[in-house]
Amino acid sequence: MIELNLTHREKSIVVVTAAVTFVAGFWAGIWSVPPQALDVPLEVTQNAGEQIYDPAYRPVPSSLPVVSVVVPLLGFAYAFRDQLVEDSSDSVEVSADD
Repeated sequence: MIELNLTHREKSIVVVTAAVTFVAGFWAGIWSVPPQALDVPLEVTQNAGEQIYDPAYRPVPSSLPVVSVVVPLLGFAYAFRDQLVEDSSDSVEVSADD
């Protein structure tokens, strides 16, 4: 079994890189689809005398905007978790001089 001894900084870099790469790959997968494939047929329904056009199916996952925001935020939160949770022992309070 391979044992990796990574510092907190190295772990943070790996997590942030993985999060950004995941989102970039998600978008690249959508952009690699030809526009003709995203031109879906529409279903026409009548509602209160008005025609309503709905796509027959959704060619793009509806989770794409959420994933694009949440995954990088989780990665950055992991990277800065120590600064978010506790104060660093190196920090020193400096009094304000008037």
